[in-house]
Amino acid sequence: MSHGGWGSFTTEPLAEDDGSYTFLMAGGRGGVTRNIGRGGGEHAKWTNQIQAVAESCFYGIPAMISIDPAKISGLVETTALASTMDPELAAKIGQETAKQYRAAGVTALLGPQIDIAGASMSRAGGTYGEDPQLTVDIATAYVNAMQSTYDDSGNDLGWGEDSVFCFTKHFVGAGATEAGRDDHHYTARYTVFPGGNLGAHLAPFFDGVLNLPGRTESAGIMTQYSVNVDGEGKPLGGEELSGAYNAYTYGMLDAVGYDSLTITDWGVYDFAGIWGAEDMADAAERIAFSWERGAELLGGFGTMESVSAAYEKLVERNGEEKAEEIIDHAASNFITVMLDLNMFDQPYNDSAYADSVITTGGSSEFALEGQRDSVVMLKNDGTIAENGAGSGKPTVYIPYVYNTGFSVSWMGGVNQGTPSWTPGMDLEVMGKYFNVVTDTLGDPTGEKDEDGNAAYTEKDLVRASAEEIAKCDYILVGMSNPYSASYTDPYVNAFGYMEAYQNGTLYPDDIYWYPVSMQYGAYTADTARQPSISGVMIDGEKQDRSYKGNTAPEAANYGNLEALQYADSVAGDIPVIVSMKMDRGMVWSEVEPLADVILGCYSTQYNDVVAEIILGKTEPNGLLVFQQPKEMAAVEAQQEDVPRDLECYVDANGNTYDFAFGMNWSGVIDDERVEKYSAAPLTGCEHFDLEAYNAAYGK
Repeated sequence: MSHGGWGSFTTEPLAEDDGSYTFLMAGGRGGVTRNIGRGGGEHAKWTNQIQAVAESCFYGIPAMISIDPAKISGLVETTALASTMDPELAAKIGQETAKQYRAAGVTALLGPQIDIAGASMSRAGGTYGEDPQLTVDIATAYVNAMQSTYDDSGNDLGWGEDSVFCFTKHFVGAGATEAGRDDHHYTARYTVFPGGNLGAHLAPFFDGVLNLPGRTESAGIMTQYSVNVDGEGKPLGGEELSGAYNAYTYGMLDAVGYDSLTITDWGVYDFAGIWGAEDMADAAERIAFSWERGAELLGGFGTMESVSAAYEKLVERNGEEKAEEIIDHAASNFITVMLDLNMFDQPYNDSAYADSVITTGGSSEFALEGQRDSVVMLKNDGTIAENGAGSGKPTVYIPYVYNTGFSVSWMGGVNQGTPSWTPGMDLEVMGKYFNVVTDTLGDPTGEKDEDGNAAYTEKDLVRASAEEIAKCDYILVGMSNPYSASYTDPYVNAFGYMEAYQNGTLYPDDIYWYPVSMQYGAYTADTARQPSISGVMIDGEKQDRSYKGNTAPEAANYGNLEALQYADSVAGDIPVIVSMKMDRGMVWSEVEPLADVILGCYSTQYNDVVAEIILGKTEPNGLLVFQQPKEMAAVEAQQEDVPRDLECYVDANGNTYDFAFGMNWSGVIDDERVEKYSAAPLTGCEHFDLEAYNAAYGK
């Protein structure tokens, strides 16, 4: 039941002191890989060594090697896949992704992430956007194809040698964190439902991945980190417990007869998603409690002594017969999955085959097709058109962009970072299509670190001159959307949570909550909600997590805007094209007036495709999967659990940057996709009656 991690990456037989070897010999049978980027063949050799040890002990039960979405071979995923609004393409990409994962020895995907993303959700870039119906359609097609094996004629054979088991996440409602905070961290302890719209968040599960049209029928489940509360801050189901411990949400699965494999998210017994279980004695007690509620695999947990102790706790609390029943059922689900995947018959992989099907250092041609369908054109003043660049090789100016390196993350805490200068686009790739003019980066002149390496400063770059730029056909500014997370001034990384909780330093009286911000410039949250919906009880009073009146500083990537401002200042009659890497919505009033053309790339800056579009060789086809707010006040007015309720930005051409907006050579796209997904968003789901469940819950 332990699904921790692995030891050192090696293509040689595992040494007896290797972390993978000791984990397997202690009974461990699952863990996540971060190594597929080393190459498919190398990865297959490593997984073969793991399976060899697994086969040698404990009944020869094979190991489950899982992976987070890895953008293998350049295949589009998450928001980029959603922006195609093409379930048939999602199925093709799911099938190809599974084939490549299995070739490399991966048997389970920790995904996809099918949360309905709130407007400011920190983890929005891992989702399929903010619309329930779109998420249902893309997730269903993708997971159905991932889990099935197909014959040469394309017939669905169900489970088989090319299948990958999907732990769809996060059950349920994780997209609605208050202020969009990252739910790995205690500051995002709560998801909030001021619109009473939990039903819409259930749809991707009960109408989608738990009700697949193919022969595998149902995906697996990963639980959420956060605690769900209503518009008054009261826990849904009555218990203030996060997803790994929550009987109310596990009960929904029981109510529909769900009987596949569940896994918790990472760290829920030690540091993240431990919310509501902090005062339990130790990890063993928490594990036993979560097993009782419905957890099976222990995500990210590999301390075997604690797992053993958890079983003893389970016996102590429930008696041996009931404890064995709980564990036997969980183990049976695990074994069934591994049998379905043919892992008992053939756990090994051919490294040469893996190298032949997995592309490293670029994108496969099939992947490029998906990328071409995913790029969204938001604005075009007639600068680009089909075959509009002619047969020559145009000259383009691509400026460098500055980043302060500042970050706030659940793993690293508050990090001042290392400043950097990088080209906005990949100069080598762009050189295939254009004669490139760029800036001159000098030596770093900033403070030196302990190794004597100086940091870059804003003064270490010389911009290309107006005279050089005047000879260009285009200016191409590669940017990334601004996003400043909401956090607190005593922010500690999640790994330090329990210590901070136990010594009482998490919630000082003078705590300062920073606003979430989706603009480059500093933002003061004058219209934010106050008091907050959510909050822990401190000395009998509910904490107010509001940031109203507080200020978020300039975004760490403010240099993106400065690069665009410089381009605008020297452009004259030269068209300015913006290629924006996007993970969510943003405030466009800082950017749009300075651009003649705007191309949006979800998840990744797709350099080749952007070049093809500028040259008129590829027609843009993607559509927005997030509304783009008019201003930050519109974000503050939005309800976290209600999709598509923003006041949207309107550009100089009168186009509204709404959900499902996009342009092609003919103008604003108005096709079957737009018609279908522009319908009013779902507010419930067909295959689960939430109202009836709530009425019966606890009786």
